[in-house]
Amino acid sequence: MRWIVSAGADIVVNTAQLEARRTFIAEVTTAAVSPWSPLQIPHAPTVRFLYCNSADGVDGTFITAHIYEVYELCALPQIAGGTFVVANTCIWERMAHKKILAQLLLQNRNIRLWFAKQELSIDACGIFRQSTTLINLGEFDFQTSFSERELYRYRKNGLLAAIEKAFQPVSPIILPGE
Repeated sequence: MRWIVSAGADIVVNTAQLEARRTFIAEVTTAAVSPWSPLQIPHAPTVRFLYCNSADGVDGTFITAHIYEVYELCALPQIAGGTFVVANTCIWERMAHKKILAQLLLQNRNIRLWFAKQELSIDACGIFRQSTTLINLGEFDFQTSFSERELYRYRKNGLLAAIEKAFQPVSPIILPGE
């Protein structure tokens, strides 16, 4: 499985937290995990992402990044070509999760998408947003979302079963109230 994090200071914070995240990945996958490497996006002047791979035989991608970065990453054929994507991010704008799924389905009709469980918050402009706050530094030595903590909680069930319990599946069908 591929694990991608935004290299921004608000997510990675420092090298100690980055290594703690890698340890977390090894614990939830029960597999060896490669060192972090820079992920170069075509036509991007700077490295904005880091990635590692867990040797678990799972063909999926777990992304911890801002929503606009998730859009960018999910446009890449090597991510859209996998079995599934887990977006550990905020929905932030209405229907963003549905738009990303539609983007992925254009490249791969069988891909599945899960999003982190969202909290309703109010931004600085007074707009209600669906967000995923990275907090709780103490438990894992890096900032985690609620869904990441749930992933760890259910890890004994196997990685895919834990993802299904910890994250929300995204349906291509638009339901009332979405």
